[in-house]
Amino acid sequence: MTTREAKELLIAQIVAEADRENQPLDGIERRMLYFNETGWMPADTWEANEAFERDYEEDGYERRVAQLSASLQQRPEYDAESWNQALRTLILSGEDHYLLVLIDPSLQEPAPTTRPRHDFIKLVLAAIACILLMFLAILAYQRFVS
Repeated sequence: MTTREAKELLIAQIVAEADRENQPLDGIERRMLYFNETGWMPADTWEANEAFERDYEEDGYERRVAQLSASLQQRPEYDAESWNQALRTLILSGEDHYLLVLIDPSLQEPAPTTRPRHDFIKLVLAAIACILLMFLAILAYQRFVS
């Protein structure tokens, strides 16, 4: 499956789900599903992006498409294998697909790094040790001078 085919498959399913739920996507909303900073997209997508940024509420749109994607995945006729293959194709393409953010923001953003709890304790102990060493150095200097 090519990147373009993967994107077309995902978009077709999201648009169909929006229609089934009587929440059809208008032309600009549909074209925004194609938006990509680095790869293929229809020629008029940049113009759609400008209109979208000017006239639409981005957070609401992103929530709506994420909800449509989740609803679609709950349908009995949902083809998880095709959907997941298309997602993998987009993710592995290395391109910046807005569609991935719309479906699931965690697919596009790097996973947050978490530190173990004991890292904080080590930091506090290191700070105390530094303060103690500075205090001892000041005492030693005062004894040496006097």
